[in-house]
Amino acid sequence: MVQAKLISTEKIKLEKVEVPSITSGEVLIQVKVCGICGSDIHAYKGRHPFVHPPIVLGHEFSGLVSEVGSEVKAISKGEKVTVEPNVVCGECYNCLHGRYNICLNLKVIGCVGHNGAFAEYIVVPEDKVIKLPQGISWDEAALIEPAAVAVHAVKKAEQRVGDRAVVLGAGPIGLLVMQVAKVSGAKEVIITDLLDYRLKKARDLGADRVVNSGRENLANLVKEDYGEKIDLIYDCVGIEETVSQAIQIARKGTKILIVGVPEGKIGINLAYVQDRELELLGSLMYVREDFTTALELIHQGKIKVRPLVSHHFTLGETDKAFQKILTMKEEVLKVLVQI
Repeated sequence: MVQAKLISTEKIKLEKVEVPSITSGEVLIQVKVCGICGSDIHAYKGRHPFVHPPIVLGHEFSGLVSEVGSEVKAISKGEKVTVEPNVVCGECYNCLHGRYNICLNLKVIGCVGHNGAFAEYIVVPEDKVIKLPQGISWDEAALIEPAAVAVHAVKKAEQRVGDRAVVLGAGPIGLLVMQVAKVSGAKEVIITDLLDYRLKKARDLGADRVVNSGRENLANLVKEDYGEKIDLIYDCVGIEETVSQAIQIARKGTKILIVGVPEGKIGINLAYVQDRELELLGSLMYVREDFTTALELIHQGKIKVRPLVSHHFTLGETDKAFQKILTMKEEVLKVLVQI
C-alpha cells in the first residue's frame, strides 16, 4: 500500500509499505477520505507541542472495513465506518472517571504513538470503530471528528439556553462550534476572523453577527454594543492575540474555552483572570458521547459540514495539499484528501 509520511518539517514523502496485519481485536480499514486538521498543520510546520516526525498524520477519516480480527463481533467486513482516534489505557484516574479524552497515557491515531490515515489502509482497535448510517457521504463522515471537538467544547462550557457567545476564529472548528452553540440554544453567536470569505461562510451557516477583527476593535465593539452581556467565549485559534481578546471582552465571572491548539507558550494578563474571576478552560478532543452526538447532528442536518470543504486532493498530492493550506489561506477552508 501507499502512505504519505511526514519525515521532517514541511516534508511529506510517499512510501510503499506492506498492508498492516491485524490482531484478534483489531479492524483493518480501507481509508476513503481523510481531512487535514489545524493540528496536522502545526505538526507539519514543526510547531505542534506533542506531535513530531516521523509519523503518518491523519485522524479525521472515513473508510470501508476490509478485514476484522477473530475476536471482533460488532463490526463486519464491508461496513462503512469512521473512527474515534483517541486510544486510551482505561485504567488511569481520568479513564475511570469518564474523562478518557485526557487519559494519562493517551495515544492519538495520526498524532501520538500511532500512525494515521494518510494511507490506503489503517489498523485500529475494534472499540474505536463507529458504524455509519445510510445516506452519509465519505466527506461528511470524515468531518464527524472535528464536529465532535465542537460538541465537546460546547458541553464543557455548560452553555445555557439564551446565552450570548463569541467565537474567535472562523476556521473549520470555529464554524462548527458556532453551529453547535446555535443548536444548543445560544441566543446570539458573534464570530470573528481576519478573512472576509470565512466570515461570509459563517453568515451563511447561521452566525448572528460577523466581525473582521483586523478592521474592527473587538473590545470596543463589545463594550459599545453589548456592555457586559457576553456570557461565553470560545477561542478556536489559540494564539496570544485571541486569548488576550477573550480576556478583554469577557464578562466578570464567565468562561473562556480554549479550543484551538497553541503552537507554543503564550503570555496572558493573569491579573485580569484573577481579578474578574474568569474561568479559563481547556477543551481537548471528545468522548464517545460527543462523537455520536456529532454524527447525529450531521446526519439529521442540524449542523452542516459540506459547505466547509473547499478543496480535494489525492493521496499522492498530500504534500501539495498541506502547502496549499500554508500559502493560500485566503481561499482555503477545509481540505480533504481522497484516498
